Amino acid sequence: MDALTPGRDSRAQIADLLANSPEPLTVDAISEHTGLHANTVRNHLEVLLAKEVVTRESTERTGRGRPRWIYQSAAKVPSPYQILASALSTQLAQIKDPLAARSAAELWVEALPALPIAASPDEAVAEATDALNRLGFTAEATALGDAIHVSGCPYADIVEANPVICEIHTAMLSTLLANTGQPIAVTSMEVWSRPGMCTARLQRTDQQPSRIITPEGIQS
Repeated sequence: MDALTPGRDSRAQIADLLANSPEPLTVDAISEHTGLHANTVRNHLEVLLAKEVVTRESTERTGRGRPRWIYQSAAKVPSPYQILASALSTQLAQIKDPLAARSAAELWVEALPALPIAASPDEAVAEATDALNRLGFTAEATALGDAIHVSGCPYADIVEANPVICEIHTAMLSTLLANTGQPIAVTSMEVWSRPGMCTARLQRTDQQPSRIITPEGIQS
């Protein structure tokens, strides 16, 4: 166990530990290195994630339960903008139709660590939302998991001149959800549903109303 330096901020030392580690570390490994309780480590990591000092990805499950998270310094991975810019630069000039947009989206998804197969629709939405956050967006699913609000788009300044970018992002989210193995589809992407925010509407087989009544009283 590597003892913390007396008087030094433990959060900063966790950041240094990850920056100097040759491989990503789990919460338990960080706890062992620092002598901090695992819950304390998790709290520090949440702050470091919010500040984009570290990144995380889920490991493949070997048994029951949710996959474990592993953490590494953000300085060791390409920035989200670099990933997106690289994919865009090779595809944008070629995009003429929806099939090309999906091709570009698949290229973006390939730049991410593979998503584990989700155990439930809720987990699938959570994994896709986390993936969007790792790509540099600020994404948050609704409480019901029937929509994902997306803000902080790296291309917000150029989508007006290149609206196909929004089509690529929609196809990208569809691909992310499909890779989770759960039957969830993106029914629409509402561009700028609020200033600076887009909303992806999702269709889930586990959320089907028994009937729908319109204000005119028409039932379906």
